[in-house]
Amino acid sequence: MTPLTRYEGIVRRGRIELSAQAELPEGSHVVVILTGPKSLVDEAAARRKANRWLVESVGNMLAADEGRLVEHEGQPLWRFGAYVTGRGHIPWGPIGHVDVDAQQGDVLHDNSQTEQLIINAKALVSSILSSE
Repeated sequence: MTPLTRYEGIVRRGRIELSAQAELPEGSHVVVILTGPKSLVDEAAARRKANRWLVESVGNMLAADEGRLVEHEGQPLWRFGAYVTGRGHIPWGPIGHVDVDAQQGDVLHDNSQTEQLIINAKALVSSILSSE
C-alpha cells in the first residue's frame, strides 16, 4: 500500500492552490477534503433566506435557484440566481442574483440591488408577454 501524502492549500476562483509546489505522479488517486470555515450555513438554509428576502423586499413572484458557493473579497458567499415564478410557466430569468453570507447567514443587499431586480423583473415579464 502506498503511503498517504498530505498537501494543504486553498480554493481560489474554483481552483485548488497548494501551499507548496507539488509534482504528483500521473494516475495518482487524489481525495479532496474541504475543511473551510467551521460553521458554514448550508445551501438549503441560505436559499430559504434568499427566498424570504426576495418575497419580502422585491416581489412575491420571485424565487432563488440552486446556490453556488463563491468567494468575494475573501468572504464565502452562497450566490443564487433570482427568477420570476408563476403558475403555468417555468421560472423566467435570471433577473439578477442574491448573495447570502455563508458564515453568518445574512442576505447581503442594498437599495440599488433591490431596485435593479424590480426593474429587471418588469422588463423581462413585459418582453415575454408582449411576444406572446
